[in-house]
Amino acid sequence: MAERNPGTKLELGWISKVYVNRPEVVRHAEQIKKWRTVKGNWQAAWLLKAVTCIDLTTLSGDDTPSSIHRLCFKAKHPIREDLLKALDMHDKGITVGAVCVYPARVTDAVNALKAAGCNIPVASVAAGFPSGQTPLEIKLAEIKLAVQYGAKEIDIVISRTLVLTGQWEGLYEEIRQCREACGEAHMKTILSTGELGSLANVYKASMIAMMAGSDFIKTSTGKEVENATFPVGVVMMRAIKEFYWQTGYKIFRHVTGSYPLQHDLAMA
Repeated sequence: MAERNPGTKLELGWISKVYVNRPEVVRHAEQIKKWRTVKGNWQAAWLLKAVTCIDLTTLSGDDTPSSIHRLCFKAKHPIREDLLKALDMHDKGITVGAVCVYPARVTDAVNALKAAGCNIPVASVAAGFPSGQTPLEIKLAEIKLAVQYGAKEIDIVISRTLVLTGQWEGLYEEIRQCREACGEAHMKTILSTGELGSLANVYKASMIAMMAGSDFIKTSTGKEVENATFPVGVVMMRAIKEFYWQTGYKIFRHVTGSYPLQHDLAMA
């Protein structure tokens, strides 16, 4: 796993005069879509790398131990064996990056992966996922339980109310306490960007989350009306770059979505 982000003290000066030029961001995002992509073996290599970064996830009300077991099997074998052999990658141990479930299913996932003989980490959503409309005390308890059950990564979701009402100190303190509750587990902070109202708020929330100790910042829960978009990605990456310039800490960005449909590299 990546090195931890220790966080910094709250620096409101970093966000107090933020202005996001939306037309320019949109223009840049459209340019990115037109960039030439790699082809052939290079494309296959990048797609295989992308698979290793996936959090294979199930967050359904009808999840059961057996469905979690099937998910974990797919996590260990995400690509068809014949395709891996054709690429001479069948002996390279290609797996997904993590298996992500609700806290109540963490033990099932840990046991299934242990039985499969692989060390894929288990991630768990927590902190009032997906709405964030849960008292802080309950959020912290949920995080601690998920870690106790064996989760190595915790996906928290921020209180959008704190962003929309400009309560930046409150947002920082809530995320900081969640980071503390995670202990040694890595923390991904879901911003729910489609519900933040503006790209300026996306930037500010990104910076606050990183200051508070987030190891990753993540676009969305996957359950909002609008999830990851290219303009939001541009803004979040700019925030990550600025945080790195200010602190020297590299933060990772995580995009919520489904598998890309690639006709030449089918999933198992």
